[in-house]
Amino acid sequence: MRASDVGAPSDATDAEARSRVGLGSSLTAIAGWFGRRGPISRGFLAFALFGLASIVIFALPVITDLGHRCVGSCLSDTYLYVWSFEWMHHAVSNGMDPFFTPLVYAPQGLDLAWVTTLPGPALLMLPVTSSFGALVSVNLLMIAAPALAGWAMYLVCVRLTARFWPSIAGGALFAFSPYIGQHMRAHLNLVLIFFVPLAAYLVIRRVDLSMGRVRFTILLALVLAGQLSSSLELFATLTFFGGIAYLGALVLAPKMVRIRLAWTIPLLIVSYAGAALITLPIVRNVLSQPEPSSFRIERLNTADLLSFVVPPPPARIGGAAMTSISSRFLASPQDNTAYVSIVLLVIPVLFLIRFRRHAWAWGLVASMLLVAALSLGSQLHIGGQPFDVPMPQSIMDHLPFIQHALPERFPAYLYLALGVITAIWLAQASGIRAWWRYALVALGLALMSLNLSWEPNYHGVYPVPPFISEGDFHRYLAPDENVLVVPRILGGDLGLQAAAEMQFRLARAYVGPVHPVGHAQVGLRVMLSVPGELLPAPTALLYFLTERDVGAVIVEQPVQPELATLLDGVTGSHGVPVGGVTIWDVPPTALGSR
Repeated sequence: MRASDVGAPSDATDAEARSRVGLGSSLTAIAGWFGRRGPISRGFLAFALFGLASIVIFALPVITDLGHRCVGSCLSDTYLYVWSFEWMHHAVSNGMDPFFTPLVYAPQGLDLAWVTTLPGPALLMLPVTSSFGALVSVNLLMIAAPALAGWAMYLVCVRLTARFWPSIAGGALFAFSPYIGQHMRAHLNLVLIFFVPLAAYLVIRRVDLSMGRVRFTILLALVLAGQLSSSLELFATLTFFGGIAYLGALVLAPKMVRIRLAWTIPLLIVSYAGAALITLPIVRNVLSQPEPSSFRIERLNTADLLSFVVPPPPARIGGAAMTSISSRFLASPQDNTAYVSIVLLVIPVLFLIRFRRHAWAWGLVASMLLVAALSLGSQLHIGGQPFDVPMPQSIMDHLPFIQHALPERFPAYLYLALGVITAIWLAQASGIRAWWRYALVALGLALMSLNLSWEPNYHGVYPVPPFISEGDFHRYLAPDENVLVVPRILGGDLGLQAAAEMQFRLARAYVGPVHPVGHAQVGLRVMLSVPGELLPAPTALLYFLTERDVGAVIVEQPVQPELATLLDGVTGSHGVPVGGVTIWDVPPTALGSR
């Protein structure tokens, strides 16, 4: 479907608009200048605009210090991603298997099949990680993610409308949606979602016969491999929602489009096979390891029906004023990604009025409604109150891989459909008559914008104690010594190991909500150095230190007195404060005699 299919204005209409005087004439002239550029030049310009916007919105205060501060928040996920990028560098440099690490949960090691290590992006960023450090690599990708999402969405929209500014608007609705904004706190794996619209773009190019079979198959395989190597969850939801959209197009699209879609199905199968071949180590590991049981309570990770129109607490406009309602939602405020606003919900209505005679238009809006319904989970909640209404999401509970995808993250696909709808709707107006439409979209974007400083430690300093940064650990730890680290926050143990360039091993670490269990892993409850944390029994800690052959315990300061007493008694030694940590030596003889 191109601009001519949806009633785009003719050249004569454009000429008439450019002849008008005043602000409208000037802006139309600028738009015309962009329109005369080639498609590649316009594509580069679109990416530059989205890149600049991403820097201004998400990274401006830290742009000159990407090696020490976080683009998002310095959270547990940040530690995990920094460790993952450093681990990839270490594994490749030393000829090790990047999908199994002997350095975590040592001495047995840990299979990384179901750990969010982003192997594809980590491998791609190896030169940056090697030269500037893993945190710089993570930060650069955090900045690039919204820009890439907007650019990929722009490609979809411009292919359908052949109009620059409507496509920019459609891209902006996707790139700066609450889904992207909320996950820009620290979830790199979830904001690298540009593969989804890029896959849609390639299918459109194949259906309109502007791309050959071989080129399409190879490019789509690379896109699918990129998504699979970045996020298994997004790969699963891409396949699920993409399949539904494809089936819908096979039913509702014009006859010639349906025929071409049918011809493309074998190419899709080959592309998926190619993606599996490219990512064979990942696929092999995932299929060989049992799929972990669900680790989140589903009803606490779904959208409330009111969350589509009630701003979440981080929203710049209305967030604080509406907490009396949003506080009743079961999902946590930072995971509420469903907010669209009443303003933007008007656009699909106006879109349907304009294209009410076209089945594809109804299909686009229906896709939005389906995603919204699936986001509500298996039980409907309105204002936090449950209602016994059958919900379609229950179907997904029995599908492999997709069954653990969190419904609160599905609105990403709602914004994708909304972006396409908005671009087509904007493309129908020209001159002064178009500005009220653009104003409506701009207002909607403003309403969706989030105040990310609402999150603690946003744009904070990535903490590395002098014990690591100044190299003091070399005087206290033997090379490759097995260490138990007790950090201040979850993931801090991985952060210390990554900052030390993997020069010691971790007896345990936070690698996400799913932890290794069983006799082979000799489990130990999570230990943090902050006051009030529940500590293990002395016998359990002693058994863990003995079985894991731990040579030292490192605790990030300040150390709560109860923890110091526990470690003094179990190790038979006293902690030595040094460089922001306190270290306990664990003599083998002391453990053997206890």
